[in-house]
Amino acid sequence: MTSGAHPSFTIDVGSASIAAALIAPLDGRRRLLASAAAPVAVGAEPLLRDLVGRVSAADRAVLPDAGRWEDWPRIECRTDPPPRAVLAGISERVLEPLAREFTRDGWAVTATVTGERAQAYETALAIRDPDLDLLVVAVPDGSAHDSAAALLAVVGAVASLRPQLPVVVSGGGATSVPGVAPERLLHGHGPADTVAVSRQAVPGRLAGREAFVRSVASLAQVLDLRVEGVDVGHEAGTRAMAGADGILRRIVLAEGALVPAAALDDQRLLDAIARWSPLPDDAYVIRDRLRNLRIAPWRDATSDGARLRLAAARAALERLEDAWHDDGRQHGSGLDRLTDRHGHVPATAPDLLIASGGAFAAPPGPATALALVDTLRRPGAMVLAHDHARVLGPIGTLQDEDERRRLLAELVDTALLPLGSAIVAPGLRAARRGTVRVTVGGATTSLPLTPAAVQVVDLPPGVSATTELDSPDDLFVGARARRVSFEVTGGLGGLLVDTREIPLRLPDRPERRRAYLDAWQRPLWTNAEP
Repeated sequence: MTSGAHPSFTIDVGSASIAAALIAPLDGRRRLLASAAAPVAVGAEPLLRDLVGRVSAADRAVLPDAGRWEDWPRIECRTDPPPRAVLAGISERVLEPLAREFTRDGWAVTATVTGERAQAYETALAIRDPDLDLLVVAVPDGSAHDSAAALLAVVGAVASLRPQLPVVVSGGGATSVPGVAPERLLHGHGPADTVAVSRQAVPGRLAGREAFVRSVASLAQVLDLRVEGVDVGHEAGTRAMAGADGILRRIVLAEGALVPAAALDDQRLLDAIARWSPLPDDAYVIRDRLRNLRIAPWRDATSDGARLRLAAARAALERLEDAWHDDGRQHGSGLDRLTDRHGHVPATAPDLLIASGGAFAAPPGPATALALVDTLRRPGAMVLAHDHARVLGPIGTLQDEDERRRLLAELVDTALLPLGSAIVAPGLRAARRGTVRVTVGGATTSLPLTPAAVQVVDLPPGVSATTELDSPDDLFVGARARRVSFEVTGGLGGLLVDTREIPLRLPDRPERRRAYLDAWQRPLWTNAEP
């Protein structure tokens, strides 16, 4: 638990990196004074000692009790690799919704076994993984007796060789598995319920990502805004959207990792990541560098390595976006059909979009802003921010909702790095021009509005502006209009005015594609630290 009168630390322990932040009271409120990140093998103590030393060196009066830093409260969040599950069922039709629920909940489904091909050898191969966390057997009510019995017999015979492996029976069509002790069994009655029950077998393994989701929900309450948070790490990606009534949508996706483990053996996945790279290297060189990024994520993090890392982050965001839409279609509701507490259909773009996770540690803030706009494409205007000290995960572990909101309210100005604002407004036809007018403090600047382009308007952090788009064609910004106006705020990336299509389509020819990517990105890497 934090204390408003004493300094404290947040610690986010990931699979590849560890991030720490020092929080202390200053001018009557808690503020984030310093933060740092390092490979996870470094551990927390050296980071915390360094944070205290840096702040004390700058101003000893801020931390009068610095010699006792080891006794200060710590709020810690640990993010583990996704739990691994094998799913066995009487048919692919039965397993498909089950696999989708497990995948969207952050599990790595390592294999599926159906009744049609549930041979003992194949089943044994599927569950021989010593890191396997769970075996799920799906037998719905009303299943044919012979096929269910055959599946249970094979699965039970193999599962009996792994006496410590938890087994979940899903669907209500079976109460036991031959050869499996009753105390090893858990029972779920449908895909969603089975996932919820299965979490009992892996206590704490998904806690870190759920903590991030809770912080997003609390932040939406604190700011009274629609807030979307996306976290891309070494092992998985998390995405959540929250409003005044709490979480609206969430997914945790193992494939949303910076470079998924499957990419080591999947050339098509590597090539899909490489499509986002503006680097002119040959395809086989890019593939090798991406494999190295998976194996040693802290290597090659500067210069071209940072650009390749951000290309991998774009591909991870793209996979999260695809899963987000697939999930919406499966549940019969798209993002445009979400409503707020008053029953109104909100703008498609969130009010605030926050990036978090180790994937965004190396690239400069402006480039991160463009990566978000390139992939999580939402018509309308939104503010972009970066959870640069990775405090949202740890703060989400606080069980007291009021304390969590108080801490977020005090830290929001220092913990969320302002990346700027973005206006995504497709619809302007080629060879047509409109006008962008940006008004700051009574002074108005006019710029041409260009079709199929990203324009960067200098707008420093903390500066608010009124932006008007005037177009000869209907622009789509959640509704169609030729003249629209937004209140925006500045940041490291200024204001991005984006008239490109939704979804963003990249040319198939590698040379043209790299030229487009380089042209869009170069202004936001200029003068950035290599």
